[in-house]
Amino acid sequence: MDELSKDLSIIFFLMRFVALWPYDYNRHLPVWLQRYKTSLVLNVLYYLFWQFICLHIAIFHVITVLNSLDNFDDLFLVMVSTIIYCLMLLINVNFRLYYHKNLVLIEFLKYRFKQRSAAGLNFVKFESSRRYFIRLFKIWIVTCVLGTMHWAIFPILQREMVLPLQCWYPFEVHRSPYYELAYLGQVLGQLQVGLVYGMTGALLMMYIFIVCGQFDILCCSLSNVYYTALINRNGNRFKLSASQAVLEKALRNPNDLYIKEVFLEELSKAPRTTTKKLAPVAEKHQYLHYLQDELATALDECVDHHVLLIHFCRLLEEGFHPFVLLKLGQMLSLLCLLSYMATVTDLSVMKLMNIGEYFVLTMTELFLFCYLGETLKNQSLKVSGALLKSNWYKCGAQSRQRVIFLLMASQKPLKLTALKLYSLDFDTYRSVLTAAFSYYTILKKLQNGSRHTS
Repeated sequence: MDELSKDLSIIFFLMRFVALWPYDYNRHLPVWLQRYKTSLVLNVLYYLFWQFICLHIAIFHVITVLNSLDNFDDLFLVMVSTIIYCLMLLINVNFRLYYHKNLVLIEFLKYRFKQRSAAGLNFVKFESSRRYFIRLFKIWIVTCVLGTMHWAIFPILQREMVLPLQCWYPFEVHRSPYYELAYLGQVLGQLQVGLVYGMTGALLMMYIFIVCGQFDILCCSLSNVYYTALINRNGNRFKLSASQAVLEKALRNPNDLYIKEVFLEELSKAPRTTTKKLAPVAEKHQYLHYLQDELATALDECVDHHVLLIHFCRLLEEGFHPFVLLKLGQMLSLLCLLSYMATVTDLSVMKLMNIGEYFVLTMTELFLFCYLGETLKNQSLKVSGALLKSNWYKCGAQSRQRVIFLLMASQKPLKLTALKLYSLDFDTYRSVLTAAFSYYTILKKLQNGSRHTS
């Protein structure tokens, strides 16, 4: 099993653990049980278990909010958890509905993406973007789980029968065994919050970081397209070595690549591709004959790679635009409520610490999502620049047609949107912060008005 398959197996396990994706139980069941759709039944029961954990906490929080309408401060303290759990229900449904689209995206990662750029003076590897993602993935998941699960430790440290989340229950929750059942339900709920929000963000992170690495591979192939043609032609190795020596420092420290890990090509072992024979053209287009078949072959591979990446990004947009809208709505409302709660004067130190943790996590998540969208947009626009840096002027008529096609296809940036309404980029980041502050000022005015009337 290669490294990517190992990473994907961890992601599949965590997604299935919280029932975001189904699991095939048939591999563990005897044949006679498989006939009765036992795997489907087990998947439904396991999914309903986690939905019950989330749903009962969300309902009890909604009742708490309705009971706290006369207390402005307590109302907003409960609304933060209410928003988190209610939106988690929608995210669960969304990822179940788009499960097969995610499988298609993962097929691209495993079988259709290139492992390295074309042969040239230097090359970029798929492994670099994979390692970059897996480091961030570990940090992100640990942060999300610890940020939610540490709440469950407070009742143990205080040695009191209090719950991590203060909400209404239909029974006397401070009596045994009701307290233990409620505590267990909330611990599972907090674990679900950490894993659901962490894994859904990590999945989007994986797709974008790896496709950004593929754009690096494409840009490296385009900048080396003339040298790729020389290598496929078994051209002058001395000329190639001289060009590599002259550009060695620039090749090792590229400023135009996202994953700045570039390797010098070992020219004697550089991979070669089979050259296609071009159809003859009119006499007036017959110029710059040298390397025309090899250049056209190298450019055709880049065109196919670019079309593949555009198709992947469109599938990514189709599978994640409802999720992005849910996340932007959640982060906007949380920033507004947390800003309001932080200005309440009679909060305890513990509550201020909890508000601060939620605020930092929400700001980090908002920045990460907008950073991912901005990075994807910028990477897609680098294709034309990489092509223009190559020796495109040495191409003949047939190769120049391919150059024009690539330039036209790379003019429109690839974007992630929230339900086709808002682009995920730094402009949206600024807009969300501005809107959160505007709603915060409205809430403060409402609070001051209610105090004056009372």
